[in-house]
Amino acid sequence: MNKHPSVVVRPIRACACGALLLASQVSADPAVGGSCEAEVGVIAGDYIACLLAARADSLNGQAQDPARMAVGLEDCDREHLRRYVETVLRDPASCPGAEESLDGIFKHLRQLHDGALDAVDQVALIVSGRSTTPVAGNIILFNNCALPLKLMSDTNATIDGNVLQAGDQETFPIGELHVGSPNKILVAPVTTRDQCRELACEDWTAVQPNTVQREPGMWEHPNLTYAAYCQPTNAGAAQCLSDPAETPCCGPKMNYDKTFGTHLELTPDFQGQDFVNLSTNAMPPLLCGPGVDPNNCVTVSANIFFNLPIQVDMAGGDCACDSLGNRTQLICTTVSCEDAYQYPLDPKQCACSSGGQRGYTVTYCPEGSPLPRIPSAP
Repeated sequence: MNKHPSVVVRPIRACACGALLLASQVSADPAVGGSCEAEVGVIAGDYIACLLAARADSLNGQAQDPARMAVGLEDCDREHLRRYVETVLRDPASCPGAEESLDGIFKHLRQLHDGALDAVDQVALIVSGRSTTPVAGNIILFNNCALPLKLMSDTNATIDGNVLQAGDQETFPIGELHVGSPNKILVAPVTTRDQCRELACEDWTAVQPNTVQREPGMWEHPNLTYAAYCQPTNAGAAQCLSDPAETPCCGPKMNYDKTFGTHLELTPDFQGQDFVNLSTNAMPPLLCGPGVDPNNCVTVSANIFFNLPIQVDMAGGDCACDSLGNRTQLICTTVSCEDAYQYPLDPKQCACSSGGQRGYTVTYCPEGSPLPRIPSAP
């Protein structure tokens, strides 16, 4: 299948271009040379240049080695942190934004870090020039997250097992999917051994043991990072190991067993209509048992199908989406989102007229809804 450069593509925003401009102006202005503020500006400019160099292959339209890029980005982060801390600690009072406290310094550092990443994303967009507008007759799966994503499907072998690099997209002709029956797509971030070590999935104790009733709070703060990157089925069974080379919960031996992950279902051309829905299964009304409708209940350890934000754009006219009304877009950025099924009979199904003009774009980590940042030790 067609692979595209590994570039995180996001719409242009003035603030990030301002970060590039500010860095270049501060570093070139002799009137402010020598001050802490000026030095921090130079460091920010060097940081942006380093990030761009780490993504050089993808920005040049060549195949990017994800492992090499990850090492390069980590080296940039490490050097930026070292230089920033050394500079600010010499004279915090002369650095606006870096107050005379450790919390203030790290808050300022985070602002500079995020601004630099936004600036690099803008350059990637300008260079790649790619559009993710829905294309008639196709479904586009677009990874706007900062990490590779693995696709899982127990209904479609063509989709199952594909890996979307950061900024990559795959296009599937709707006619080549299972027509008239559901095509389920789950997704999970792909982490490295070092990232897995920092995540410490073994500490996600909220889901343990497997007999504990699953609730939305287990996928929200303070469990948000665990829920995004850690395999909940194995975590619930207390099988996450401290050794990142061996644990089935993240890293190289992640268990992609189709029991978890943000859930999309598309049933094309069933009696002249496409049926589309998202499902998190996060708020079941009833537990299964004697006297309970088996079609509208869940077991104690039922899976919750959410780990990363998703947006589905449906081109070709409005779709009638049950309780949601007429829609051309579904979006789910939290486990309790209103656009997704929260329990089996939750009325959220979208019916779209089938036809040659119908197309879909699925964006993982839509603009403004990134994955939680993986913690890293200073």
